[in-house]
Amino acid sequence: MDKPLMQVRNVKKYFPVDKGLFGKKTGTVHAVDDISFDVYEKETLAIVGESGCGKSTLGRTLIRLLDATEGTAHFEGRDIFSLSQNELRQLRKEMQIIFQDPFASLNPRMKVSDIIAEPLITHESLGKKEREDRVAELMELVGLRKAYGSRYPHMFSGGQRQRIGIARALALHPKFIVCDEPVSALDVSIQSQIINLLQKLQEQNNLTYLFISHDLSVVRYFSDRIGVMFLGKMMELGPTEEVYRQPLHPYTKFLIAAAPVPDPRSRNQEKLILEGDIPSPLRPPSGCRFHTRCPYVQDICKSKEPEIQQFDGRSVACHFPLV
Repeated sequence: MDKPLMQVRNVKKYFPVDKGLFGKKTGTVHAVDDISFDVYEKETLAIVGESGCGKSTLGRTLIRLLDATEGTAHFEGRDIFSLSQNELRQLRKEMQIIFQDPFASLNPRMKVSDIIAEPLITHESLGKKEREDRVAELMELVGLRKAYGSRYPHMFSGGQRQRIGIARALALHPKFIVCDEPVSALDVSIQSQIINLLQKLQEQNNLTYLFISHDLSVVRYFSDRIGVMFLGKMMELGPTEEVYRQPLHPYTKFLIAAAPVPDPRSRNQEKLILEGDIPSPLRPPSGCRFHTRCPYVQDICKSKEPEIQQFDGRSVACHFPLV
């Protein structure tokens, strides 16, 4: 993992909030606030954090489903944020997304074969026979029968619908896929099937994943590196096993401790509990975003935003990292 496929630098995504008469602006949501990292070829970089921390907004901003407020994102040397619509259209072949909700992300009025063929119709000049063969190949690749192509989305289970979404994302042979919580809406028994499918497809097609999730057990099994977000900021970034074994940021420590452990002997062990409410992204606290909930808080944490510190290939935004 020595060649970055994507280089993200100081990316911000803010949403103005309008309220009251005449659409008067009353504030700004700091959904993604000054985030930088690299994504390497053929790796799975997981982004985790509590609901509302900006994970999905970050993923959608990087592939320009949302326009960034500030910053740059270079994909194979091309700045995604500065591309024209025509240039972006060409780049769409190389960047795709798998959405969280397999029930809402598929058009209920379209047959499955048409849903999977839609990217081919939009971006490729294929004959009808070539397109049909490609759709059949994609359905087989994700574990669906070719005969199912004439059915509609409502005739499938959640896991099968997500397979359809994966097939659609693979249609144009992309290099980079944003997986936006692709298993969170599925039963636990089905989640493992989809994760195993994503792993197999990654190996077969040399894919690079940005895997967004709040399920730490899934992330530990699936990812090479992990980035931990809180209130629009990247708190910690490093190799998955190292982060789990020795978290450097207090928030990461509490996030890992909150994950359920499938061991009856651990029931009586004292749990680390994170107290307090998440601050509003409309009015983020000064200094470290986490200081209002951190049990290790000191005066400097309340007034000065921590700089990114490096520790053996890992990074952490904390004045007093847990080293």
